[in-house]
Amino acid sequence: MIVATVAFGMGIDKSNVRYVIHRDMPKDVESWYQEIGRAGRDGLESDCVLFYSWADVKLHERFLNEIDDPELWRIKRQATVDLFRLVDGRRCRHQAILAHFDEAMAPCDTSCDVCSGVSVEDLAAPYMPSGSLTSGRKRATHVHSTAGPVSDEDETLFQSLRDLRKDLADRQGVPAYIVFSDKVLREMVARHPSSLDELLAVSGVGPAKLERYGAAFLDALRPS
Repeated sequence: MIVATVAFGMGIDKSNVRYVIHRDMPKDVESWYQEIGRAGRDGLESDCVLFYSWADVKLHERFLNEIDDPELWRIKRQATVDLFRLVDGRRCRHQAILAHFDEAMAPCDTSCDVCSGVSVEDLAAPYMPSGSLTSGRKRATHVHSTAGPVSDEDETLFQSLRDLRKDLADRQGVPAYIVFSDKVLREMVARHPSSLDELLAVSGVGPAKLERYGAAFLDALRPS
C-alpha cells in the first residue's frame, strides 16, 4: 500500500496503481481528473473513491483568503463549487467528467456508482460495520475502469508470465515493469503469439526487448 499526498505521480513511474482514494474533495474538477488518472495507467482494472461534503468547499475557501483580487477569488471558489455539484449529482461519473471538458460519451452503464447502483458502502459492507463509511458529514463517489472478462486459463497464463517477469527482473536488479507492464502481459495472453514476429506485434514489445526477453516469453506462451 502507498499513502501519498496529491503530488504522487509527479516524476514517479508507477503504472499499476489499483486504487486512488480521496479522503477529502480536491479543489476543482481538473485536479480530481488528474489525480484519479494515476490509477490504472497499465490499462487494467482500477477503482477511484472520493469522500466529499460541502464542508470541503468551506475548507477550500480558507485557502483563498490570501487572494486580494475579488474576481480571482470568485473564479477559484466557483471551481470548487462546480466539482461539488458534479460529484453530488446523479449523472454517470465518466460522462459528467468528460462533459466538463466539453466532450461527450454515453453513460458507462457499469463502471461508476451512479450507473451500477452500487455504492462505496455496498462494496465495503463485507468488511466494515454498516454505515461506517458514509454516515455523518461525508458522502462518497466511485469510479471504476474495467478490462473485460478473463478466463481461468488465461488468468493462470497471465500469472505465469508475471512470475517469469519477476524472475528476469530480479536477475537484472530492476523493477518488474522495466521488463514488461501488466498491460503488455495481458495482451500477450490475449494474442498468444507463437513467433518472434507475432510477439513484436504486441504493443509495448520493441526490438530491444524482443531480443532480450522474446525467447523466454515465447517459451512460456507455448501450450504445455
